[in-house]
Amino acid sequence: MNSIKQSVTEMTQHFNTRMVEFQKDLQNASTPISSSISDIAAQFTEFRSFILGALESLQAQIEAISRHSDHMEMRTRRKMLLIHGVPEEKSNNLASTVSQVLSKHLGITNFSADTFSRCQRFGRPDSKKPRAILVKFRETSSRDEVWFAKSKLKGTDITISEFLTKSRHEAFLMARQHLGITKCWTRDGTIICIGPDGVRHRVTTVAELRVILSVQQASTTASGSDAGTSKDTKATVVRTKRNNRK
Repeated sequence: MNSIKQSVTEMTQHFNTRMVEFQKDLQNASTPISSSISDIAAQFTEFRSFILGALESLQAQIEAISRHSDHMEMRTRRKMLLIHGVPEEKSNNLASTVSQVLSKHLGITNFSADTFSRCQRFGRPDSKKPRAILVKFRETSSRDEVWFAKSKLKGTDITISEFLTKSRHEAFLMARQHLGITKCWTRDGTIICIGPDGVRHRVTTVAELRVILSVQQASTTASGSDAGTSKDTKATVVRTKRNNRK
């Protein structure tokens, strides 16, 4: 953050200095107009390059801080999970309801409401489906025990997902849309996906995912180009044979 403040301060000072110089040049211009305009144009080009460079540097620093902030936010969610599909009932003890549901379906016996330090519905009420339940476990081991047993929920209406940050959630949805549901999952807040090259990739941002998808797009484009070339070649061969027969 200090580096960003320093960059903004330096850019402001340089901007003010150059603006004062421009103003003086315009007020005290005694050289021919064409020469004065040429000098001002050269100074403007130099000033424009400085501003663009400063903005790029500033953007890079902001992105670095954003990634660090996202990483720290994800760490605070390390003990959290989202549980979907638990019917909404007028129960005063949601934690007890969740513990019973998980114990029943996951076969975890040493489970109770005291396992959670936080348990609440997440999002706005929806008459079509129950809201997700945000659960924070007291111990990371309890959270991991539930997370790695979630495959036992197959065939039920209940699912479990990690509580991702907004940016990671967007990247995850984008990965599932372009690569398929079976080729994308999360683990400890990191999105793991199988790219077009068949290799597992670990991503946390949309920008990182786009790099992987660009490989897929390039491969598809190349395949289409090769297919078109192949068709043209076959057509040429056919025409050549016909001409030879004549």
